[in-house]
Amino acid sequence: MAKKVKLSNESSQKADEIIAFHGYSSLEELIGNLIDSEYEKIKSDDDKDEQAEKLSGLGYIS
Repeated sequence: MAKKVKLSNESSQKADEIIAFHGYSSLEELIGNLIDSEYEKIKSDDDKDEQAEKLSGLGYIS
């Protein structure tokens, strides 16, 4: 499922610098990596919320 994204010139230049600095092979690889990273943050936050609810229910935290 390929989608096109328009970037401003400033964002494009920043992306080029990130690609060069980290050694990504393409903009697509950079974007994919960023999406995966952000998705994992969301999921780990959800897991923390669930753990807090369980511990609260058990009386370990209030």
